[in-house]
This record gives sequence, structure tokens and C-alpha cells, in this order.
Amino acid sequence: MDKVTFTSEGVSCSAFLGLPTGGTGPRHPAIVLGHGFGVRKESLVEEAGCLAAAGFVTLAIDYRSFGESGGEPRGSLFPLNEVEDFRNAISWLQQREDVDPDRIGIWGASFGGGVVIMTAAVDRRVKAVVAVAPIVNGRRWIESVWGGARFEQLRDLVEADRRQRYETGVGGRIAVGGTEMPAVLLADERGGRQDQWSRAERGRPLLEGTADITLHSVEQVIEWEPDRFIELISPRPLLIVTPGQWDVMHRFDHIREAFRQAGEPKRLIPLACEQMEIYLPPWQTRALEHAANWFREHLADA
Repeated sequence: MDKVTFTSEGVSCSAFLGLPTGGTGPRHPAIVLGHGFGVRKESLVEEAGCLAAAGFVTLAIDYRSFGESGGEPRGSLFPLNEVEDFRNAISWLQQREDVDPDRIGIWGASFGGGVVIMTAAVDRRVKAVVAVAPIVNGRRWIESVWGGARFEQLRDLVEADRRQRYETGVGGRIAVGGTEMPAVLLADERGGRQDQWSRAERGRPLLEGTADITLHSVEQVIEWEPDRFIELISPRPLLIVTPGQWDVMHRFDHIREAFRQAGEPKRLIPLACEQMEIYLPPWQTRALEHAANWFREHLADA
């Protein structure tokens, strides 16, 4: 894959560009891929490579203020900014001579799954969507991870940070994941077995990402509600692939409820795996096969 840059709202963003090894004709369908909560594009190499091998131009992006993309303060995880990064990545692809500008899909995992839902809801250039284990509502997500009383403690931190930013112009930071407060993604009693922030596979972290984000980001995430807009994707096709067993990070009941609000054509595929297993073979492979088939079906030559 080649490392490239595109511009999003005046900020240089880094991405991996994958070129198809199959398909015919001078112009190919294309797919923009976005990562999850605080993760970097390096964790999307396998997914982007698989879809490129299936005949698509792929662009795996780092959102602004993450990975090798520009933007300050670092770790500013503002969901609507990430939507804009997807939209600007689409614009960049549309200018390429090897891309059919009318056959572009988007793929996102975990928090990125919610981002692609929102992106497709507001941008008609998106012709097909695949969301893997999507976070469909920020407040419900964090509240379910933290629990009632601890969630109120988190809100206290966020409100204190807003006062601090107003008074000093500088906000605080919070760890992305861990077993002790404060951390956005608190591991539960089974988290040590499948903690995405520490578990190593194949000699590297399972999901490569940043250690902390701004507290301002948490405020933005709590207000994030892509499930309220999911019905706007129709009549463009939506596929959701998600673990169907134990998963405290991507609650199946939340996903199923959002899916019911979406219009046709749509498909929900629950896999017989747990939380982090969807990022490892054989479930990662099966999820990618479903994605490739969905994109082939809906981004086929006109």
C-alpha cells in the first residue's frame, strides 16, 4: 500500500491507498475505511488489502489529530469532524482517474461504524455502507460501559473540564482504556482477557491506537447519536456485521434497535463470536467476506 495525504478542512490527513488486483476497465469502484475509537490506520491494513484484492481502490484514513494526520490538540475525537474527514476522503478519491466517482462505498468498525452510518446519512455520494460492530449512540455506549453512578462521575469530569477550558484555554485529557478510573473504556471483569488496548497478537497490539484523548472529546461523544439519522441512508444499501455473543463494547441490543430504524435495502449479520474476536481470524475473515460481497453486489459496473 502507498502512503498518501488528502486535505480535510485545511488539515493534512494521512492515509493508505490500496490499488485493486482484480476488476476490469479504467475506473474502479472505491471504498474509504475508517478506524475505531482512538485507533490508527495501521490497524486497517488487512481490511484495506482484502478489499483491494476484491477489485476496489481502498483508502484507509487517519482522522484529524490521530496517527500521522495533522490537527491540534492531538487526540481530539470529535465525531462530526470524523464525518467530514470521510467526506473529504471521498472528494479526494473522486478526483482520481482510476476511480469511478459514482461508485464509492464506506466501511467503518466500532466507533468508525457509527461514523460511516452518519456519513452515509448526510452524503448522497455514498453508494454502499458496511458498519462492523458499530457504536450507534455515544451516550448509551459510554453509560453502559461505565454504569450509572460512575457515568455521573465522568460527566462531572467533563463539566469541570469545560470550565477549565473557558478559564485557561487548555483542557484536560483522559486515558482511552484501562482497568482503573478515569478511562473512557473501562474494562469489566472479563476485560483482561480481551482488552483491545493491551492484548498483543502477531507481535503487535490487536488495535493500534493512542493512549489518551481530550476530555472535550468525551463531551462530544456523549452527544453523538448516529442512530437518530440511520433511516436517512435508504435507499442506499446498509450492511451491519457484528458479534452476536458477549460484547460490552458493541451492545447487540443497541445495534439491533438502530437497525430496525433503517430503511431497505439492509442486512444485519450477527456472527457467533465475542467482542474482540471479530478482529481476529476466522471471524475477521468472515466479516471481510461479507463486506466484499456486499460491495460487489452494490458497487458493480452500471
